Amino acid sequence: MSDRDPVDVPAPGPSRRLVDAVEGLWATMADDYGLLPDLAVDAVLARADRGELEAATPRLVELLVANDLAVTDAAGVVGRFGAHQWEPTARRVVTEALDAWWLESLKRRPAEQIEPYTTEVVLGVLAGFGAPMIRWFGPWLDELDGPGAEHLARVVLGGPDGLVGPAWEGKTDEARQVLAWARTETVVYGLTLIGGVHLDDGVLDQVLDRLIL
Repeated sequence: MSDRDPVDVPAPGPSRRLVDAVEGLWATMADDYGLLPDLAVDAVLARADRGELEAATPRLVELLVANDLAVTDAAGVVGRFGAHQWEPTARRVVTEALDAWWLESLKRRPAEQIEPYTTEVVLGVLAGFGAPMIRWFGPWLDELDGPGAEHLARVVLGGPDGLVGPAWEGKTDEARQVLAWARTETVVYGLTLIGGVHLDDGVLDQVLDRLIL
């Protein structure tokens, strides 16, 4: 073995799907971007608050998925997206960007995630979009054969106290839905038969103890 200190491995860059989704927003939401691509967080939030949400959306999403927004601001932005009346094409590209961000969070191991944007924080932010929670649960189930199992274990072991803070403010019902979904037969079987191999020794037993009580 080498005597050298371990080298920190940087977090992976955005997925191709996420890059394409953000580019799709810029291509769809406005013909003339002006200074929006270069606006700082405070400036672009101010534009959105002045009634220019759609024009500001590509930049807001860009900042969101790069984890450049404070969690409180991120939750507020996604809440605005959920409340806005979008034309069908615009809603499709916004939704695709959020879907891509969520999938990227699920695919990254906990050590690769950039604090404070853990998977449970990203989910809390996305819950403000107002879509049925099954929208986010479906991809999570598909990712149990990988880092998704680690994220699920952390949420289950954290319990209700782990689904709190700015991302989950005003979303008590959504948080309950997360923990109720984790106890469903499909999730328990998936974690037991597929996801358990991705967990450290003893963690699966701890998780199952919580789920089957």
